[in-house]
Amino acid sequence: MITKNVMTIALTGFLALPLMAQEEVPAVGDLLQGINSLAPEEGDPAYKVKASEKFGTEWYLDAAYGLWNTEKVPGATRHTNLALIHAALDQRLIEDNANGGTWLRVEFSGTWGLDRESAQSDTVFADMVGSATYVHGEHWGPHDGVFPEISIRHYFAGKRACIIAGMVNMTNYFDAVSIANDSFSSFVNLGFINSTILPLPDSNLGAVLQVELSRNSYAMVGVSRTGCSAGYNPFNSDICNGYAVVGEYGRIMADGTVTLRINPFYTSADVDLDDDKGENRRQNAGLVGSIEYTPCDRLTVYSRAGFAAKQYLSNSAEFSVGANVKLIPSREDDFFGISYGVFKAQTPTENNREHVLEAMYSLQVNDYLKVVPHVQYVANPAYSTADDAVIWGVQTVFSF
Repeated sequence: MITKNVMTIALTGFLALPLMAQEEVPAVGDLLQGINSLAPEEGDPAYKVKASEKFGTEWYLDAAYGLWNTEKVPGATRHTNLALIHAALDQRLIEDNANGGTWLRVEFSGTWGLDRESAQSDTVFADMVGSATYVHGEHWGPHDGVFPEISIRHYFAGKRACIIAGMVNMTNYFDAVSIANDSFSSFVNLGFINSTILPLPDSNLGAVLQVELSRNSYAMVGVSRTGCSAGYNPFNSDICNGYAVVGEYGRIMADGTVTLRINPFYTSADVDLDDDKGENRRQNAGLVGSIEYTPCDRLTVYSRAGFAAKQYLSNSAEFSVGANVKLIPSREDDFFGISYGVFKAQTPTENNREHVLEAMYSLQVNDYLKVVPHVQYVANPAYSTADDAVIWGVQTVFSF
């Protein structure tokens, strides 16, 4: 998820699903290891993790080609023709089998325009408030090669606790809905990758404390500076002048088929409201929730919702629901994805709700290559009075 200079917030509800049979009991430390490791994302069978037991090295590299039509999207060029790269490295620095050890994480993300029109544009969808903004959630726009995270991760208390500090990408740890958290693997609309109103900065100084409460529940709290755009100096206090506090309680239920996440948060940031009062510092607080359910190997559904206690930028409320379905029994690595979301603007207007419907199909060619065509219908894009937009595109993803 891309973070803006001003972080805003939300309070959410979530769909209630019935609990099933006896709860699954994983091993001690499995929950935190699962959140932090470079493990495959749900619905991405080609996600490669290269691990060396001797040297403690894990890494992945996703390289993609993306083409999208944006001719009828206000504020955008006729199309976007991009090369995309996303890579991450986990390197164990100190081995400690009893507690989990100490690790270094480095993450790189970038996009480059492949023709003159794409190279001169910093937008993909609508360059205004709204959910349908950037088609790829890991970048700010063409010509950007940035490091969303460079951090140290240290496990302790017999693998039951972990602290992460440095320049932290909060989207790697919070609101990690398995089928709606990675634009290489599933949906590409930013409104489905992460909550549009939960403050999850990247490329900013921060820290995360994680505690495994039981074999099937955990709690996290993260603190991060805000306002520092990707690629800028995170130590510059003139730019990075706000902060966000984000929490998460997670619980695995029904033999591992149901995952519930609840995210309270608080922000404080300088906001230019042009209200002639000279008061730019604003505080906000809220709550975000999501739930996902896997009734069988061929189907996973999710829902995410939220609204803010106060609003001064970005969305004030959101609700989305979606599913990944394996349609062809003989193609176990392929899946069809569909998601719908409604997003409410921060100020009452005639068109203060944006509706997004996305459908995609992941065609796994082999262990390293997949092709992902997708189409989106956006009503009231960026809450404008422009015509509804239909955006189609295709990604060719090479995973190593």
